[in-house]
Amino acid sequence: MPSLLLFLLLASAPASDFSAPTPFEAEIQAAVVAVRGTFAVPPELIKAVIRQESAFNPRALSAVGAIGLMQIMPFNAARLGFTVEELWKPARNILAGARLLAVLLRHYEGDLISTLVAYNARPRPQGAALPDNGETPAYVAAVLKNLASYKAVAPRPGPISGPQTSAGAQKAPATMIRHFRSGER
Repeated sequence: MPSLLLFLLLASAPASDFSAPTPFEAEIQAAVVAVRGTFAVPPELIKAVIRQESAFNPRALSAVGAIGLMQIMPFNAARLGFTVEELWKPARNILAGARLLAVLLRHYEGDLISTLVAYNARPRPQGAALPDNGETPAYVAAVLKNLASYKAVAPRPGPISGPQTSAGAQKAPATMIRHFRSGER
């Protein structure tokens, strides 16, 4: 009887959000893959941020004005060369978010923790204490958990022939590449 109860509980549980995307998530996945060659930001990181920022809701609008899937603030959009109207388009929002992640990863020399802190609570000097708002440490932990989950279900890449990034792509710092390959925190 206990095993039947366990089976029924497991069978009625919702499917994992880390596999078998819905048709809309497939559209998001295509946009994530499309920006990978432009900014060399791992797709799993982009999806981990999207999951935490908007739970894959392209119409998300935060109380402070952050817009879309990756919750881009209008002032960041302007600095990155995007309009507010573009942020409502999933592919453009993902492009803006990936560009912001690439800029932050480069600024913080591949330090993922500092990058996520800056993405959530504005850039600060490297090594500065986390904001004492309760939100940012929880945000960083949640994105790292999401990232680990997406990395666990990501297809393993085969041998790569030719350049690893498309022509004109912004290459990731070597420290970031080592960080993501090793799974370090």
